[in-house]
This record gives sequence, structure tokens and C-alpha cells, in this order.
Amino acid sequence: MKMQSARPDYRYRLIPTADADRAAQQRDIDIHLDDEQRIRLPAGFEPPDWTRLDYHQCSHCPLDPAEYRYCPLALKLAWILPERGLPPSHHTITLEVDTPERTYRAETTLQRALSSLFGLVSALSDCPHTRFLRPMALFHLPVSMDREALVRVLAFRLLDRYLEHRRDPQIPVDLEGLDEAYRNLNRLNRDFLERLRDGSSDAPVNAVLLLEMLTREMNWELEDELAHVAEFFSAPEPAPEPEAPEQIDSRQQL
Repeated sequence: MKMQSARPDYRYRLIPTADADRAAQQRDIDIHLDDEQRIRLPAGFEPPDWTRLDYHQCSHCPLDPAEYRYCPLALKLAWILPERGLPPSHHTITLEVDTPERTYRAETTLQRALSSLFGLVSALSDCPHTRFLRPMALFHLPVSMDREALVRVLAFRLLDRYLEHRRDPQIPVDLEGLDEAYRNLNRLNRDFLERLRDGSSDAPVNAVLLLEMLTREMNWELEDELAHVAEFFSAPEPAPEPEAPEQIDSRQQL
């Protein structure tokens, strides 16, 4: 059992701003993990019908409905996602994310805030296509920019490969499989939209669309982006020190 102090814990606070609908309310969304780093659900939680695995099951899902009653990702989202009171996705909100170590605060849109939350929940779910993201979720960076997300993905992927290489020296330390993993993520986000289209707010659907855009860009532009990342590690040549001014003997001036 891991130590209590190391257990991740997150609170997403969605604070409406002046342009939000009057019906919108502040939402506190708490995420607690159990000792196996899974999102803990209350014992009395009754999942809605749209969480069933056979309800708009993703086209590339490897799970069998005969063995799994619920989609692992939908099950977690159904517990965490607010059902009512969300403003339109383009409205600006103040997002606060509390962790045991620090608090993040950002002025952003509801769409970006929920996209960040969806990404976190996806990585912490038991979906076979998102499990490789779980270590990143344990060091979550809310509403990260595209370049930040890229660097984090590359770093965690290479660290994972290095640890596998230590166990088996025949395994190379490279990015093999990352393109395929993101193609599967893109496909998952696209298919998962069908589960969310019945909501009264457009925010959940738009949040997943934003995630789909990000995963697609990271898949298509990975090689190009690696060239930009390489620039971070190219230390410039030291600038030459300026020459010392010529010293003039004051006696020669007399």
C-alpha cells in the first residue's frame, strides 16, 4: 500500500465570471484516488444508461460487453461531470485546480477547463487506450499549452521506455508506438462524442472536440515538433568576452 501523503487528490473549481448565464453556479469537482491510483467512486453510485459499454461503444474498444458492463471512462465521467448548470462552452470562467502540493489558477473558457478535466479523468480511468497516460496524470498540469503537453508526453514516454530497457536491454529507448497510441486516442475521442450529445449544454461535447484536435495535431506533427523540441537542448556558443579597454600610461600624456 502506498503512503497516504503520496496519494494524488484534485479539486477542479469552475467559477463563472460576469458573462456567464445567471443560472450557472460555481462547481467544485473532487477527484480522489484509491491505493491502486484509480478514481474512487462512492458505493451507492448508480451509473446512468449512457455509461453502459454497449451504448455507442467505441469502434476500436477491445473490451467485451459480456465481461464489462460499463465503459470505464464513461463510468468515471458520469460521477465527476456536472449534469446541470453549465454555461455555454465559449464563456470565460476562472478555473482553480487544487492539489496537495499547490493550487493552479487560470482565466480560461469552460471548454478548455473541461477538456483539461476530461484529459485527467481519461488518463486515470481503466480504458485500455488511455492507460499509457496515467503516469502523466499523477503529475497533472491543468490547461497546459500544446508545446507543454508535447514535451511532457515525450519525456514520460522515453522514461517509460528507459525503465523497460533496464528490465530488458533488448528494448530500445525510443518513441516506438507513440504515433499509434495517439491515433487510438483520437479515435476514442471522436467515438466518445456520441455518448455526450444528449446533454443540455454544448460544453462537454466541445471539450472532447478540443481534446480530439490536440491528439490529432500531436499525431500528425510529431516529427516536425521534435525538431522544435531539439532547439531547447542546443546550448548556444558562449558569447566572446569583450576586450578590455586599452590602458594608457598617464605619464605618456605629459
